[in-house]
Amino acid sequence: MTQTPWHTHRSRRGLRALGVTATLGGLLLGVGACTSGPDDGGTGASSGAPAATSPAASEPAASGPPASASNVGPLSPVPLTVAAGTEAGAADGRSLNLPAGWSAEVWADVPGARLAAWAPDGRLVVSTGDRGVVSILTPSSAGRAPTTETLLDGLDNPQGLAFAEQDGRTILVVGEGPRLAAWDYADGAVTDRRVIVDGLPDGGHGSKAVAVQDGVVYYNVGSATNSDPVDRTSDQERGIVARVGLDGTGNRTIGTGIRNGFALSFAPDDTLFVAVNQADNQPYPFQDDTGQYGQVVPEYVNENPVDQVARITPGTELGWPYCVPDIRGSDDLTDLPYVNHPANPDGEALDCADIGTTMLGLPAHSAPLGITFTHDADLPEAIGNGALITAHGSWNREPPRAPSVVYSAWDDATGTLGAPVDLVTGFQDEDGSRWGRSVMAVPGPDGSIYVTDDEAGLVYRLTPS
Repeated sequence: MTQTPWHTHRSRRGLRALGVTATLGGLLLGVGACTSGPDDGGTGASSGAPAATSPAASEPAASGPPASASNVGPLSPVPLTVAAGTEAGAADGRSLNLPAGWSAEVWADVPGARLAAWAPDGRLVVSTGDRGVVSILTPSSAGRAPTTETLLDGLDNPQGLAFAEQDGRTILVVGEGPRLAAWDYADGAVTDRRVIVDGLPDGGHGSKAVAVQDGVVYYNVGSATNSDPVDRTSDQERGIVARVGLDGTGNRTIGTGIRNGFALSFAPDDTLFVAVNQADNQPYPFQDDTGQYGQVVPEYVNENPVDQVARITPGTELGWPYCVPDIRGSDDLTDLPYVNHPANPDGEALDCADIGTTMLGLPAHSAPLGITFTHDADLPEAIGNGALITAHGSWNREPPRAPSVVYSAWDDATGTLGAPVDLVTGFQDEDGSRWGRSVMAVPGPDGSIYVTDDEAGLVYRLTPS
């Protein structure tokens, strides 16, 4: 395909989705490029591919959403090229399933690559979780790997990353296991570390995602357990989303009943969205004539409870562990009501009929780790106003739910997300084995989508036609 230099691209709405406002025209970098377990650093105990229309069995070599669902179109295998200077590792000789005309490149090797954020100077910052490192990738010329350097080292499970502007300075916020910290950022380097908040609950689903807006940091505190109400009554409540000022003031909970809301992003209407990893081994909650009430039924567990995507505003309640999203009668997993968990049979602990609905469900055990809205990105119209939701893949489902990236279109009139459709698949073979696991997808300033993979330790550059 034709190679397009980065400096010829312009974001349609700036870089607000990256936590900063910046113009990348005339970048000094101006380059071209061609085409686990229960605490999985945020996955919790359940995981997989979020496309609502995906089969429960292993992923086929090529797939496509219903024609009526979106303009993404069917997917087909695209061989991964390898940027010069990159070690392809497990991706060597592999393909990813992508829309027609897309190209795919193994762009960089970053062991343990987890979450990612673009700096306003056009560098990609990538966290590595339990490796304790935050790497910074400076793009090079077309077809070559970026220069990869260590930006931060010796951190405690760094995961969430976000850039913000404050008093004329660029700030990098990092979510570690027990704390949120910030640094001044300039020219690929950081200075002046300060702790925003410390002593946060760690362990279990202890990894912290972050999103920043108007001087406020939003973050998650995942549950310590799979499905135990003790997390809601502990000295430091778990299963929440909270907010705190960049200066460390005003720390407070804004959403509860959120088992492991590891993926955070701001929608086009500036409201906060979270993608939630739901529980394992959910007991059958329906008091019907099957005689299965309260039992762990494998056929039910394979598809329930669905993972959740929801808007978070002060006072939001998502029900965990007392209330379970109810997918009966739903063809697209949208606008889902709740049913009482058998541990809350009469709704005495929480009235499940009174907490609203879940806007969007993802197939059970999808394990969404990344959500990025695309309205500020330079992307084709078919994926230019919605959310990229990245699934890590199940850790204990049989057959395994596959890793993937899906796209969910945004409805400006209703302020809601629609049913997701597959955008990137192929990390899992037909026998359920995997060579990679997607973690997060972020649009780049060059009009490509960059996907991290902690299993293969890689970053892929996926370019629409």
